Amino acid sequence: MRGPSGNGDAPGEWEFAGEWARRARGMLGGFPVEAAERASALIFSCYERGGKVLACGNGGSAMEAQHLAAELVGKFERDRASLPALALHQNPAALTAVANDYGYDDAFAHQVEALGSAGDVLVAISTSGGSENVVRAVLAAKEKGMMTVGYLGGEGGGGRLGSLVDVPVVLRASDTATVQVGHLVLTHTICGLVEEALFPNKAVFLDRDGTLIVNRHYGSDPDGIELLDGVVEGLVELREAGYRLVLVSNQSGVARGYFDEPAVARIHDRLQRMLDLHGAALDGLEYCPHHPEGAVSPYDTECACRKPAPGMLRRAARKHGLNLSASWMVGDIEDDVEAGRRAGARTVLVGSEESRTPPDFRTPDFAAAVRHILDIETVKDRSTSAASISL
Repeated sequence: MRGPSGNGDAPGEWEFAGEWARRARGMLGGFPVEAAERASALIFSCYERGGKVLACGNGGSAMEAQHLAAELVGKFERDRASLPALALHQNPAALTAVANDYGYDDAFAHQVEALGSAGDVLVAISTSGGSENVVRAVLAAKEKGMMTVGYLGGEGGGGRLGSLVDVPVVLRASDTATVQVGHLVLTHTICGLVEEALFPNKAVFLDRDGTLIVNRHYGSDPDGIELLDGVVEGLVELREAGYRLVLVSNQSGVARGYFDEPAVARIHDRLQRMLDLHGAALDGLEYCPHHPEGAVSPYDTECACRKPAPGMLRRAARKHGLNLSASWMVGDIEDDVEAGRRAGARTVLVGSEESRTPPDFRTPDFAAAVRHILDIETVKDRSTSAASISL
């Protein structure tokens, strides 16, 4: 191989420069799609049952384990509820303690024994398929009743791990660097498929007082509910457009002692019955009874659900399989806008209140908010259709 002479060599002077890309193209031409789908389905089922994903590997494989965990805990392409995942090398104290006391070959197995539960998934990453500490982690996972996925490589069946794991995914290549490229693509494939399967739905999150109903200051009388103009018709239109309808409401009157949670339930029951008469009942009702300045325990506390915190939206996302990136938050004050923004949803501010957090759209009434959301949906659908035609 000729290297640069330092005299302004042309790009072609590096004869081997494109070799890794050529190898990667060759390997990806035979990407194991069916095995990747089986691995994704296994992880999806794990999360459906309330389980978690553990991952382990050495060197570059450790970084791929961390990459997988990061995409699951944070997000891949969709804003949504977090998914529990952990790369087992990420705690250096535990890793080095076990390695020092029992040997490095047991560094992952001990953590699987401590952290794994029946129904969880262990993702075992080894380009050779023979890393002893990864093999022992898989054996420990089987003892715990966990399912196992192998990120493997080589021209054969994935080495020892290929015959041990429940779903072996073998990237066919003879060198480690090329296998690792395939592992990165495999991580993206799994995360994309799992997100799509777990969070397929879009929603409109709705503030209650001042957005859906007339705002009665700390109102708690079900007979006093008065729907605002355009609400019923707007909710029906949103439902027909495929949106889930989820109420998210701060109810600090509970913490302040003005009324209790059964009173909130009565209000919401009455609201649901009124909406249901017109086919506009809500799919979910979330409320926060807390306030740090409250007078009633245990509600007199700071929490992660009170808007502007996004906790109620994220909680609903997990319950209803919501893709927050495709969803909207509609409310009448700044806290509603901020909660939607922090959750990853688009936002509409209804009414005349000012907001230091700029909404994506502001409108004088609920009907105009619905028209905007549906107009954006129509534009998106047209763009998608145009793109598919051009392809």
